[in-house]
Amino acid sequence: MRKSVFFKLALFIIPVVLAVEIAQLYTEYRTIYNSNYENCERMIKSAAETTSDIFLYFDLNSKDDAETYSKELDKLCNLWGVTYLFAVEPYVETRSEKYLAIGFGKDATEKAKKTRYPGVYVEGTLSDAQIKALKGDKSLTIIHEKNELDDTLICYRVVDKFFDTKKGAYVKADIPILIGAEVSFTGVMETFEERFNSIIIFDLIFTFLLTLSIFIVFYLRIHGPIKKISTRMKNFVSDRDKGVEKLKVKGNDELTEMSRSFNLMTEEIDNYIKDIDNLTKEKHTQSAELNIAKKIQTGLLMPPRYKNKGVSINAIMVAAKNIGGDLYDYKILDDGKIFIAIADVSGKGISAALFMARAITLLHQYALLGYSPSKMLEVYNNTLAESNPNGLFITTFVAIYDPETHKLTYSNAGHNLPYIISDKLIKLDDSTNVAAGIFTDNEYDQNTIILKPGDVLFLYTDGVNEAANTSKEFFGTKRLEKELEKHINKENNTVSEDIFEAVSEFSDGAVQNDDITILTMRVEKTNSKELTLKAEAQNLSEIVKMIYSEESLSKDIKSQLRLIAEEIFINICSYAYNNSGDVTVRLDVLNDQATLTFIDSGKPFDTTADVLDINEYDHENSIGGLGRFIAFEIADDYSYVYKDNKNILKVTKNFI
Repeated sequence: MRKSVFFKLALFIIPVVLAVEIAQLYTEYRTIYNSNYENCERMIKSAAETTSDIFLYFDLNSKDDAETYSKELDKLCNLWGVTYLFAVEPYVETRSEKYLAIGFGKDATEKAKKTRYPGVYVEGTLSDAQIKALKGDKSLTIIHEKNELDDTLICYRVVDKFFDTKKGAYVKADIPILIGAEVSFTGVMETFEERFNSIIIFDLIFTFLLTLSIFIVFYLRIHGPIKKISTRMKNFVSDRDKGVEKLKVKGNDELTEMSRSFNLMTEEIDNYIKDIDNLTKEKHTQSAELNIAKKIQTGLLMPPRYKNKGVSINAIMVAAKNIGGDLYDYKILDDGKIFIAIADVSGKGISAALFMARAITLLHQYALLGYSPSKMLEVYNNTLAESNPNGLFITTFVAIYDPETHKLTYSNAGHNLPYIISDKLIKLDDSTNVAAGIFTDNEYDQNTIILKPGDVLFLYTDGVNEAANTSKEFFGTKRLEKELEKHINKENNTVSEDIFEAVSEFSDGAVQNDDITILTMRVEKTNSKELTLKAEAQNLSEIVKMIYSEESLSKDIKSQLRLIAEEIFINICSYAYNNSGDVTVRLDVLNDQATLTFIDSGKPFDTTADVLDINEYDHENSIGGLGRFIAFEIADDYSYVYKDNKNILKVTKNFI
């Protein structure tokens, strides 16, 4: 039942009908409410004006006139349908009022009749609205207020003259009188709500009967025929071999046309089913083969994330089809150097993927053989060109990074120029040479650049800069460079993810026409600590604290570094300055080694020169030199330079 159109239509129509009904009732409520409110305003306004006109001919200070006027007010209350009509003499200073006359309507309360009568003086009840009316403000002559008697609408009129029968003319009153017409809004709303409840009941009954009638007609005239068509279609789908009984075609409405179309469909579907089955089998076979090829291709690639103490490598490759012609590769070589490569095969599909598989295998092999980047590309190009029946070519960038010297040696075979993200964005030189795989015996230039800690090498294929959006605009190198500049001086290596996200946002759903590959290598910053101290022996303890606070060092390495620091620092304290001076001591930890650097502005002195030969050392008669010998004997490497009027000594200790 829940799956039927009838049930779903009911679930749709019932909330809609209820929503329309609620909206209609709300509109009627607001309309009638506003109409009643406006009627009340008109009533009390007319009653107040009539009452103030009559007041001109009465002297309310006269008891007889006050009683007569009050009786007239009773009649006017019933005539205008108001609850109270009254005349009061106001006393602004005390916010009090004296009732001169008052008339009561049918809704008047007993409390009002007992507390409001001619001559009564009520303290503190003169409202701000009454005071403003006395001062001539007509904007508040009709107000809605809740007082101690009721929730009311009140209209005030100020009368500041009366007709003097003796003089036969209007005379200005010594004290202005306030005429008020008041209606009980509570009583009005009670009557309104009783009537409106009747309207609600009538509307709900009418809507229910109308909706029920519509559903009955729909069920009999539409749901039944549709259900019959649905049942026949279901039977045809579930057991097509048995055939299906054709629907009777009678009439000329939409359902009849649907039955005719169904009969025609059942005749034609059988003619297509066999062809579709064959195509589906063929497609599934091709899809399975492509999935296997994709897995093989993915298996040739290195993991997309790698990190050691020297570098972090991130890679992203998204093929335009199931398999692609891009590749990236990296390898930590036996000597600790890092091989890194990126390439883009011309063309797409199976042929490009096979060419890519061959190329990545060759690059990996030549890197392990220790070839330089230029030689690697030369041999790689010749091998590919000698057996390339499809005439494909491949742009390739290869580099070898030495973490000890921070040198990046690279060679380029027609590939997009890489970038270095450093203190600024650096585009590597344009000696790109010819793409590989076309002609044999090509020569390839080789260049070198020094990378600083924190620098990022950014490699990419043209699927990045040539990515297009739905307006056929290219992402372009200028936009790429602006995105790369955002990563200058950033601590984390999220360049590849951010650039890929920027390209995806730019494409905005456009079809990807080329493989997208991004490869980044970030030179990790060292763990550095630095102190600047006076060249005084008692400050040695601060250097020791700095060494022992480095958690990445073992106790044994810390002890050896402490001994080195003691000998070198005491030597500087003893000989660098005639009086006093500063010494800067820095500890750097990177790539399984720790380096202590000592910088002072004392007399030029090469600490590494004339280190004593322990075999010739006279323990009884020699003076000095033993400390330096011990320090440099412990160290694995050391160097000295005098630069910018400073002695700079570096002592390195390997972890292993």
